[in-house]
Amino acid sequence: MQQEEKIYGGTSRVIATKYGEMTTVTQSKKDLENLLFYLSDNNLEWVNLKIKEKKTKVAGKPTHYLEVDTWKPEKVEKKQTKPIDELDF
Repeated sequence: MQQEEKIYGGTSRVIATKYGEMTTVTQSKKDLENLLFYLSDNNLEWVNLKIKEKKTKVAGKPTHYLEVDTWKPEKVEKKQTKPIDELDF
């Protein structure tokens, strides 16, 4: 299977608030353009994003990034079945 080029859709970080942790997402115009291009190019109505934790974190910078989930199920050929009136009884 060929590895597809990754499509990124922004950054994220978990911040502490007086009500507990909150995840924030930041998307630039370029991020949104990439997402729109992906939707248009694949004739889709929505996109799934995976929020992934960065391996190396820098204080004050985003700790996560958003990646487009490009997984598609493999097409499975259905076996041709005999019509009911042609069954062997």
